[in-house]
Amino acid sequence: MSPQTTTAVNACDVSIWLDNAAGTPTDISGSSNEVTLDFSMNVGELRNFQSRWPLRLMCGKDAKFALVVTYTTASDEAVDILRDWFFQSDPAPRTLAVYIPDKNVGSDKYSGECVMDSLSIPAKSGEGTPIAVSASFLPNGEWSHTTAAT
Repeated sequence: MSPQTTTAVNACDVSIWLDNAAGTPTDISGSSNEVTLDFSMNVGELRNFQSRWPLRLMCGKDAKFALVVTYTTASDEAVDILRDWFFQSDPAPRTLAVYIPDKNVGSDKYSGECVMDSLSIPAKSGEGTPIAVSASFLPNGEWSHTTAAT
């Protein structure tokens, strides 16, 4: 039996950075409470006569990213940046960076350019909780996984 890991992390201090309209990376962690990085491979399958198991080939990668943020009224917080991005007359790709478990040296950094796929602002009467806004993104070009150096 393997010894139990002692290096597990949680998401309490994840750091999310998104370019604002000026192209400046902005920390939106303080008004965000969920991020999902969903990576996928383009997999093709081949099965010939008399073969019981398929062969699989991989060609290309893709991803989808999702954020859940708290609706706030302050400028340069998550909702303000996302809303401004959506309502631009010609929205351009922006850089998204996610640091896990935090933004300290040695953390995992996932980053790249992405386009906004959707922005959802659900407003329900009679609910006392803050509005949870969701947004999804698709990569625009290559994404990377590196180790945070600064």
